[in-house]
Amino acid sequence: MTAFDTGEQVDDLPLGSNDVQDKSIEVFNSRTGESERMPLREAVTMASAPYFERVWNTAVSTPKAATWGGSLSMGQNLPDILKLGCYLVKNDHSRRKLDPTNHYRFANGETAKLDGSMGHYQWGWGVKWYVAFWLAGGLFHEAISLTPIPGQYNYVIPVGSLSAHGFASLERDTQTLVSYINDDPNYRGGQNHSDRDGTYRSELGMAVTGMTCENMRKAARKNGTGWLCGTMRHNAAVKILFEVIFGTRNIQDAFNAARDSDGLYQGGLGNGVSTWNGTAWNNHNGYNPFLPTSVGVELGDSCGVVNYEVKGEDGATIYTAPVPVFFGLKNAFAYLWRHQDDEFGKVNEDTSITHLVAPSIYGTWTIGVETGMVAYSTSPTQGSSYIKVLSYDNLEIWPTETGGSASTYHCDYFWNISGATSGFRLVLRGCHASNGAYAGSAVVYVLNAVSYSYAYIGSPLCEAEEEWPVEPVYAQAA
Repeated sequence: MTAFDTGEQVDDLPLGSNDVQDKSIEVFNSRTGESERMPLREAVTMASAPYFERVWNTAVSTPKAATWGGSLSMGQNLPDILKLGCYLVKNDHSRRKLDPTNHYRFANGETAKLDGSMGHYQWGWGVKWYVAFWLAGGLFHEAISLTPIPGQYNYVIPVGSLSAHGFASLERDTQTLVSYINDDPNYRGGQNHSDRDGTYRSELGMAVTGMTCENMRKAARKNGTGWLCGTMRHNAAVKILFEVIFGTRNIQDAFNAARDSDGLYQGGLGNGVSTWNGTAWNNHNGYNPFLPTSVGVELGDSCGVVNYEVKGEDGATIYTAPVPVFFGLKNAFAYLWRHQDDEFGKVNEDTSITHLVAPSIYGTWTIGVETGMVAYSTSPTQGSSYIKVLSYDNLEIWPTETGGSASTYHCDYFWNISGATSGFRLVLRGCHASNGAYAGSAVVYVLNAVSYSYAYIGSPLCEAEEEWPVEPVYAQAA
């Protein structure tokens, strides 16, 4: 103020030192309209390497974030910054972005074929990104950046993708897991009921189900190195992206196309394909898939809900399936259960489940054999219930405390084995078409032996163009 009162110019002020430890600058908070101070170090970091975060108050049960932090502009444009959307990906992991409004052409206008002749029809992100989690003063921070966030432990998320339909198909003659939109009998879905071709129960053009996790893993690897069936890693990436972009942990919240007062996404993706009566589904086709892999393609890379009418034998609609679309990803939760390639559970004497995870996507492991796996978090022992607390450590998205509900905390369900005190269990995620409010991106189901398969269990085809570690790396503050 003295300098201002005496009319001094900037050049008249004394030189500052290179030490920024005790220096602050004035910043304007557009949300409150007030001037605030920020440490110079943090201001420089934010300007040169911005991040966007959502923050949850752990003292309250609401699934909605209490606030956001970091770069508002980044939060408003995060889907574009990360290049979320659909791609055609070849087995060598080369990828071409599809037009965000028309997936039957590339971004440059050239015709794109989704039948497998030009690659796998995948959904993912086109740049490497980083995510950090930290707890401070009862506030849980979940932040995304294109560079490691200084002063935090960062997880690297390599460029990767999963089946755009949410589930993969199977090339029958080679037993290769694929992501195509193709009605040829060679890609018949479900459990390969050829006698249903041409009927109201046809499995042509549907996702494959009825395979064991091990067989699905083998089929995925026929595409080459870095190809897997559904993974904990990809599930974590989708959940994190949804939470940070939409600001809620309740993915089944009603869809809202409008932005909030800060220009950020809000709401959820609706119930998803989770509300069909189980008896009616069983009577229709024995719990096999009923959505064509082409469903929702018309929305391109946008968000919304596409209603698909399932027809009965007389041609009448017997179920209207609300298919959720997340920037081009269909069925991010529910419809069918998902086998998980890189994780399974170990049952303990107290009936809790220890989470076993493959440390490398390039490693060798077998579902149900502990060798080569790393043990991380352990589940509660009190049986099945809604999830209250999840471990985000090591990207595992694993329940560590139950006692929530369909509208509080994570809003998703944890199915725990009852009475068993030893053995290994499949980890299934997502839920099927009649699980209702139990469904969601945090769901964990550990009731089945590792050899289990069923008509309503499928999995997406997943890939990453480089190693995907689950151990974070600390980024030194400047």
